Amino acid sequence: MKKVIHNTSSNRLSLLLLLCAMLFVTASCEDDDSPVVVAAPTLGNASAITATGFTVNWTAVTGADKYLLDVSTSNTFATTVTGFSKKEVTGTSTNVTGLTAQTKYYFRLYAKKGTATSVASATKDATTL
Repeated sequence: MKKVIHNTSSNRLSLLLLLCAMLFVTASCEDDDSPVVVAAPTLGNASAITATGFTVNWTAVTGADKYLLDVSTSNTFATTVTGFSKKEVTGTSTNVTGLTAQTKYYFRLYAKKGTATSVASATKDATTL
């Protein structure tokens, strides 16, 4: 016994809905959900060193919209200088002020693009005068 499927508008609607569902699933699977990778910044040496501060310099990271700066008296960054724990900065340099004279400070920088954050740059240090 042969079963004949009649081409009714109900069948066409069901087929259209099925095709739309398949396209949606396919499109959803093809979306680029890969994480954004942001390169770590490259720090330069500190400049304009005074008794109470210095300037941190770095090379811009393509696509980064801001940077996060850590400054510490510990090379492990177990603690940070007040106001300099992932401090948001822009551009390619920033001043670090309010420091103690004749003290060695360590600094590192992260690049940020949207919600993605790079790994930390190499750590550099500067000693206030």
